[in-house]
Parts: sequence; structure tokens; C-alpha cells
Amino acid sequence: MSTASLLGIDLSTTPFSRRGSYFALSRVTDLHDHGVYLRTVRGDARHREIVRLLLDGGTEAQSRTTAGMLTLQHGTTRVEAVLDGPGRAYLTVHGGALTLDFRATSQYDVVLRENQDTWRFIDSGANRNYRVRVLGGTTRFDARWDGVRNTEARLRIAAHEGMATVVVDEYGSAVPTDPLDSPDTLATLAQADFDAWCSTHGGDERNDPAIGDTVRLAAFVTWAAIVPAGGALRRESMLMSKNRMTNVWSWDHCFNAMALWRDPQAAADQLFAVFDHQDEHGCLPDYVNDAGVERNFVKPPIHGWSINRLIDLGGLTDDTIAALYEPLRRWTEWWFAHRVYSDDGIPSYNHGNDSGWDNATTFGADVPVQSPDLLAFLVLQMQTLARIARRLGRHDDATAWTTRAHNTVRTLCEAFWAGDRFVARDTLTGGTIDSQSLLTFMPLVLGELLPRDVSDTTVQRLLDGGYLTPHGPATEPPTSPHYESDGYWRGPIWAPSTMLLADGLRRSGRPEIAEDIESRFIATCGGAGMAENFDAMTGAGLRDRSMTWTASVYLSMVTERAERRSACGVICGSGSVGLVVTSSAMEASER
Repeated sequence: MSTASLLGIDLSTTPFSRRGSYFALSRVTDLHDHGVYLRTVRGDARHREIVRLLLDGGTEAQSRTTAGMLTLQHGTTRVEAVLDGPGRAYLTVHGGALTLDFRATSQYDVVLRENQDTWRFIDSGANRNYRVRVLGGTTRFDARWDGVRNTEARLRIAAHEGMATVVVDEYGSAVPTDPLDSPDTLATLAQADFDAWCSTHGGDERNDPAIGDTVRLAAFVTWAAIVPAGGALRRESMLMSKNRMTNVWSWDHCFNAMALWRDPQAAADQLFAVFDHQDEHGCLPDYVNDAGVERNFVKPPIHGWSINRLIDLGGLTDDTIAALYEPLRRWTEWWFAHRVYSDDGIPSYNHGNDSGWDNATTFGADVPVQSPDLLAFLVLQMQTLARIARRLGRHDDATAWTTRAHNTVRTLCEAFWAGDRFVARDTLTGGTIDSQSLLTFMPLVLGELLPRDVSDTTVQRLLDGGYLTPHGPATEPPTSPHYESDGYWRGPIWAPSTMLLADGLRRSGRPEIAEDIESRFIATCGGAGMAENFDAMTGAGLRDRSMTWTASVYLSMVTERAERRSACGVICGSGSVGLVVTSSAMEASER
């Protein structure tokens, strides 16, 4: 194993997987039976742990990871894990013994022997079947049958005088018949695929001694989370995570697409992974996975913003841009056709989930809610539609969208600007919602489109209100009575809100503040990895610790920052730039 190819991965936070696989190996610590597990990330699995890997009978094992191979070591036993295709895993045992502890936990789980060297696991809890073949070594199978199902099943593979290879295949009604390949060859191919991915999407920053390790981690998190087309997924798609968040949500995919701008086809695939499931009314689903779609909720319409950024970066082909016009138009119109509940013409969120900020204090009293971020995002969609219409020679449409965007900015300010801040309102009563959520600052994403006096006041409130902690913008200021250090959208720092704010600030002519916010976030990821969100005061990673939108935002920030510096000829260090917030803001954030 080359030292240069080693990745600094903790299996308890970042699963080992690879592009194109529905398998992942993780160190699971939140179950009674902790240890390293082979898991499935299929969308309809009711439980994900398939087998626990016990080396020399123990639950602990040291691990080393490259993009192509995970090596586990305990005592005299070494196990090399390699993945192939959507549902095949090789476990090569060198010396000692490996025990497969089948997770027979559901009502009809069955582990049966097919022949001398082959077993089948009917894993009803995972909605899948698994075939286990053992090549070489000696085996011993122990199981307990209660008259209906196996309550326990273990397969011990001993290779004390050589090696044995275990092949695990996922199947439905027919077992795979593909010929077996050399695990070493498969590992080499996977490593080469990752190296090409990292070179493309990590840019030169992957070789920066200050941030290179974090760039490679971010690149691995995005690469390893990709699954192939199949089932409800009509194209290669990047899951949010191969831990627990095993879906493609309908705003997360935008951030993942933006990180792939150097490969226009990959960027387009991530966008269309969700647009493929736009319904007859123009609505996008809440999320999609290989098993199906969820339509109870939606996600905020940031798609126009992300498409516009991709166009700026040259990250979409002309054909893709043209193909996006009609879906984006229908998605924009859906909000006004189906989410306006009164004669004011302003659409509403039915739940915090619709905003993406599930439990933000904006939704703490009641729903539905009219929130200022929604109109801001719709303005940007209108602007993007105008831009695409001009490219397509549809000049009347372009003029109409531009006019509508300007009118919507006026509506936003008339309905939500309270003189010193933006507020959210109860849809039914029109009453102001008492909330300090960062969500109400999201109109800053409008950049230069927001009236300057409104923008100046909002930015000053952001700087003086205790939102900017040493690690980035808190979603609820630490001074708020509703702040929670691990409160999801009631305090922690998130990648999407950080990127949206920084982009709007830069476009409004405040690049120093944007750079500062990005530098704090970049440093936080360098210390805590690609977590779902971060403690605003300590920077510790929280919740799912291997999220692709965090990795994608990180990659976007570091590579675009390098592009900007290259373009202006400025030579800068990779550390944080000087802080630009007022001393009172920092004092408030640190209390």
C-alpha cells in the first residue's frame, strides 16, 4: 500500500466505499454490538448493517484506507476489503481468522447453507438477499434457529497458513453470474478512478501542504458517495452520505453539482437526478433514491442560483442550459400556482422541511409560514430564466422575467422588511414571527439586487448580532434563548447557509466579508472534517459526519478562491484572512 495513496479516514465517521457501489464499510458505535460492519445504502433498507467483521473474534481492528482498499488488522489477522460494481464485496483474509457475524435481527431473517463453500442470507430487514462464497481456508458455520428464523448466525473463515477470499454478492431473485476478478486489480482501478476525480475536482489545492489532506478527504467523500443509475435513479447520482443520509435531496444536489463544474456532464447529472422526477405540476420531490421518491415536502428553490453560478463557471454545456429552461420555469411557477394561500400572491412553506431548515425557530410557533428567503430564491430563479431566455433568443421572455424579478424584489421589501431587519410572517394572520434565525438573513443572497440601504442595514445586523462565530455564521445566534449547540438549525453552522451568504455578500460588493466567512468555514472543515453541521462555538462536527454537500461546498470554496487569486495575480497564504467584523460582534459571538 503506497503511503502517498493513504487517506486519513476514521471509519467511525467516514465510511469506506467507492464510486458505483451500494456497499459501505463503517465502524458502527451507536449499536449495542459495535464494530466494523459491511452495510447496504439502498434506499428501501429498513436496517443497513449486513454482517459484522470480527477479526480473531474481536470487535476492534485497526484500519488503513486508500480509495481502492480498506485494510483491517487485529492480532495475526489482516483483512483487505475491495468493492466491485453496485453489489459485490471481496474480503481477503491473510493469516488468522475472520468471523462474519450476520445481523439476523428481523422477523424472517434466514442464513442457510447452499453448498460446502456457499451460504445465503435472506436479509428481510434490508430488503435484500446476499450470497457469501468462501474461496480457500477452512470454515465453520454456527447458527441458532427458533422455528421461524435465525436469531444468530456466524461463519468463521480461518486462513492460518495462507489466505482465503470471501465474496459477498447482493441479489434479488437471481444470484450474479459475473466472473470473479482479482481484488488487487479492482483496487488499482478504483484508486486510478479516484485519483482522476481528485485531480479534476480538487484542482491544484490537493497538493497544497496546508490543506491538501482535507481537499483529498472532501474529494473522497464526494467520489465514494456516488451510486450508479438504476431503479428510480436514472443517472449516476451522488447520495448525501453513505452513513444514514442515503438520499438525493432537492437542494443538496445543487451544491454537489456546483462542486463538479470542471466536468459539465457530471454537474448536469447531479442537477437532473432530481429534475428527472419533476411532476406534472412542476413540483420537485423532497428527495429521491434508488427505491423511489418522497413528495410530502419540497426543498427551497435555489436551483436558479446554482445554475447561474455554474453558467458563470463554464460548468454546463449549451445543450444542458437549454434543457434546463423549461423545468426551471415550471418549478418557479409551481410556487405561485400551488403555495399561495391568500390574495397577497406570496408563497408559503408548509413546514420547516420545505425550507431545508427543518426546525429553525422561524417555524417554532406554527405553520404555514411566509419567509423572506423564499421570495429571494425565486427572484434569482427569475433572473436565471431571463439569462437563459436571452441565450435562446427568446427576448420577450427575458424581458418579462427580468421585470417580474424586479417586481418580486419590491414585494419582498414591502412585505418582509421591518425597517431594520427582515422578518418572517404567519401566513394566515400576517403577524410577525419572533425569530432570530439566520434564515431571515437569506435575502442577502440577492447581492446587488437588494436595495443598498436594506443591504447595508442587514449586513451590519449580521456583523453586530453575534451570528459570526470563530467558525462561521451560526443559524441561531449564541445569544438567543433558543440557541442549542447541537440544535440542528437552531445554532450549528451549515455548509449551504454559509455558501449562500458568502456568495451574496461578494456580489453586493463586500468581498472581504465573504472571504472571511469562507476562511472560517474552510478552517472548520480542516479541523472537523465533512460533518453535516458544526458546533458554532467549538467547531466540532455534529450529526452525520460524512456529508457530500459539506465536502462539495468546501471544494467549491477552496478551488474558486484559488481561481480568483490566480485571476487577480494575488499571491496569498492558505490561512485565514484578517477578521473584518467589529469587536462588539466578536465579543458577542464568544460569550
